[in-house]
Amino acid sequence: MALKAKIWSCSDRVSLVPMVLVKTLLMHAALEVLRIGSQMLEGWTYIVRNKMNFCFDTVMLVCALSALRIVFDVPLTHSYLFEHRDVRNLVGMALGVALASEAFFAFVVPSDAMKAGAAGLSLANILFAAANYVDVVGFMPVVWRLYQAENALDDFAVGTMVSLEAKQQVRVFFGFVCTFYLWDDVLEPISSMMDEPVGMMAHAAHFIMLIDFAGFFLFQVNNPTTTKERGEQLQGLLDEDAQDDP
Repeated sequence: MALKAKIWSCSDRVSLVPMVLVKTLLMHAALEVLRIGSQMLEGWTYIVRNKMNFCFDTVMLVCALSALRIVFDVPLTHSYLFEHRDVRNLVGMALGVALASEAFFAFVVPSDAMKAGAAGLSLANILFAAANYVDVVGFMPVVWRLYQAENALDDFAVGTMVSLEAKQQVRVFFGFVCTFYLWDDVLEPISSMMDEPVGMMAHAAHFIMLIDFAGFFLFQVNNPTTTKERGEQLQGLLDEDAQDDP
């Protein structure tokens, strides 16, 4: 939530997001891979008990990969994915922190379940924790672009026209992100957090902020002339190839 608040505080949001649509989708695809891997390691009984979560994660992974390949024309190869150093490093850091935190709670401050005789380190728990950390830093590429813009490290073109292809990419991106967080912030908490009102309020605030940001951005992308008439300058890089910013 703090990351999205920082994005919202920027006066030139339109120029930030398009450069990192692919990176953000890659982050969410990695998140889903970690979640699915964690659930599979827990066993078939766990999957059956949480079949809605497993089905949703599987569908969203397929959607993310399909969007990357079909809409963004991204070659889903090891060499291409390896070029995105920021995504690779963030996922690696999430795995490292997850391993360290799980080891701490397993051996330094063991929980009641572990004291009762459960196994120490669990790969399923490590992957699940890593998925949560990836979720936290999922929009970090956007924030990094924000600080680059604030420090004048990029030469943005003022008034760039938005192509039809770029508009479609933006719609697909926000369609995926809003669907993802509709489940994560609204539907899933309703079924599992009814006795935690503070947690539900935090999820709801997060989702409202996301919808507000998505609506603002989509409006400016689809109505560039209107926003210019209001005195707002669209400094977009929507026509830039995502591969130019690995």
